[in-house]
Amino acid sequence: MSLAAPVMSSSVESLPTHESDAVRRDRMRRRNGSLAVFAVLAALAVVFLREVPSWMDSGIQRWAQDRYKWSITNRQTSPVFRWLFNPLTDFLTWSVEHTETLLLDLRWPGVVALIAAIGWRTGGVQAALAGAGAMVGVGVIADFDPAMRTLAIMTVSVVIALVIGIPLGVLSARSDRLERVLRVVLDTAQVLPIFVYFSPVQLFFGLKFAPAVVVTVVYALPPAVRLTNLGLRQVPVVANEVGHSFGATSLQQLFKVQLPLAKNTILLGLNQVIMMAFAIVVLASLLGTGDLGQSVLAGLQKQHVGQAFAAGMGIVLMAVALDRVSTGRPERPLSRQNRLPAVPRNWITPISVAAVALVVVLANAFDWRRFPSSLTYDISSPIDSAVDWVQRNLRKDVPIIGGTQAISDFLVIRVLNPMKEFLLWLPWLVIVVGIAFIGWLSRGWRLAATIAVCLLLIATMGTIPGGGGQIQMWDHAMDTLSQVLVAIALSVLIAFPLGVWAGRSDAVHRVLRPFLDIAQVLPQFVYLIPVVFLFSIGRAAGVVACVVYAVPPCIRLTALGMREVPTSPREAAISFGATGGQEMRRVQLPLARKAILLGINQTLLMVLATVIIAALVGAGALGLVSYEATSKPNLKFGQGVAGGLSIVLLAIMLDRLTQAWGTRPNREEKQSR
Repeated sequence: MSLAAPVMSSSVESLPTHESDAVRRDRMRRRNGSLAVFAVLAALAVVFLREVPSWMDSGIQRWAQDRYKWSITNRQTSPVFRWLFNPLTDFLTWSVEHTETLLLDLRWPGVVALIAAIGWRTGGVQAALAGAGAMVGVGVIADFDPAMRTLAIMTVSVVIALVIGIPLGVLSARSDRLERVLRVVLDTAQVLPIFVYFSPVQLFFGLKFAPAVVVTVVYALPPAVRLTNLGLRQVPVVANEVGHSFGATSLQQLFKVQLPLAKNTILLGLNQVIMMAFAIVVLASLLGTGDLGQSVLAGLQKQHVGQAFAAGMGIVLMAVALDRVSTGRPERPLSRQNRLPAVPRNWITPISVAAVALVVVLANAFDWRRFPSSLTYDISSPIDSAVDWVQRNLRKDVPIIGGTQAISDFLVIRVLNPMKEFLLWLPWLVIVVGIAFIGWLSRGWRLAATIAVCLLLIATMGTIPGGGGQIQMWDHAMDTLSQVLVAIALSVLIAFPLGVWAGRSDAVHRVLRPFLDIAQVLPQFVYLIPVVFLFSIGRAAGVVACVVYAVPPCIRLTALGMREVPTSPREAAISFGATGGQEMRRVQLPLARKAILLGINQTLLMVLATVIIAALVGAGALGLVSYEATSKPNLKFGQGVAGGLSIVLLAIMLDRLTQAWGTRPNREEKQSR
């Protein structure tokens, strides 16, 4: 017995080794075979298919342009427009115009008083003062009337997003199947860059307010659905059982038990809807809304940085005001703060309504229509002066770094141009097969097939005029891909060390946290303003804006992954004599790999969204294709559709590839299986 046991144990231990060797040999055989196939296809591509052949043009541009012309011609006669899109367009336009009229009729004191009243009701005196102060700041540094148009568009969009999103959230909380379907739809809606929606929205809703509201709702809807669903699913089982035991019907259970208990989470969804709406409503100004966002875009395009900065700060302050009043926390009773009697909560609403009404009456009586010029401050002139100073003192002859011009030239000449030229030099089929091969190594043939299909579809998007001739849409896609790859590399080089540092140091984590919170709240367009301030317009400015916007999520998720590593394996490594660096490299980083790769995936999505918007500051490529189609749909609607589809296909390809890296099992997980 004692002799048989060692023999049995040794045979059992040797079996996995033989199986693992066989699996390893089979894997190497398949990998070598795939390398051989890739080499053959690459050789054929070099010889026969260096450029995308003309016969692969799918005609999507011509088809889309014809559909746009048809929509213009038949907008008043076609039943689909007469009975669906035209009434919906009229309703959305009517809603925005009347909301704007109401805000202007309240006069600026009435709007400030209304924000303060809402803040007092939701978060107390502190929220009321913060909201009112931020709204006054809008009038101080920006034009108040266009700001009210921005607020009107945003208000209508938020209301529609809540009207649609909360019921969908309730239904998804009661149906796992619907939740899975909605998750895919909502993830896709938020991943796609904003310019992708402009062409189809223009086709059905034309220009101005209606398409701006539709685009904003698409982006603002997901948080309402997700957080309503989350809040209802987190209702304690005991509370539901108590409601059932008292004979409550399904609707009574929903309105009297579940929704009240999920109120805080749903209100958080409201806050997120507002933030998402403000992030998008500025870019929707490209559709001709004539609001404060259009001043930002006009300033960026004309390099009037002061004008763009003033309007952008006005929008940020407006976002801060609504953020404060929608996330106000219940504060201590007034008696503890100011030694005054506490105001009962049931008195706050009537007192607030009476105060707002009194302010509106006084504002109309004294005709306080426009924000008083004595309170305004023109920050555009100091900003323009600062830009001039930067141009003179920081662009050139700065010790060590040489200046922002040197950085810009290095990025363009030494990094962006070589990367772009390399991708354009490679035969297009080599790129298709090469990236598909990377997908095969990452997850298998399904991912490889997905990547190959995405790239092949990009190749079918045809050509557009440019450079005195015709340029393949493939070339624009490779230009965008080169910018994305460079921006991701720079973002990871900056974010990874900071994330690791924050993951191992509480002090660094506390210092970085407020900056990361602020960075994720600001809309994407905000990052374009300081970048133009320092680097002027061009591809380098676009890449820098992408990096600044994409670094925070990578830092946050890297630090989170490092901090969530269990203490037991770390303590075990230290007990065996590992130094701090060895413990980090061999234990903490491998166990935090999935979180780090998830951060890289989020960085990719942030970069891809920003590099398209960076077309406004000269980044070019697919973003410029989509932007030109928005400004000249009668001539370039078809190329906008082709450019938008190319952006979508690039996003799907890169997202699936980086997700595969983040979900691939560790070596330890493979051995445990």
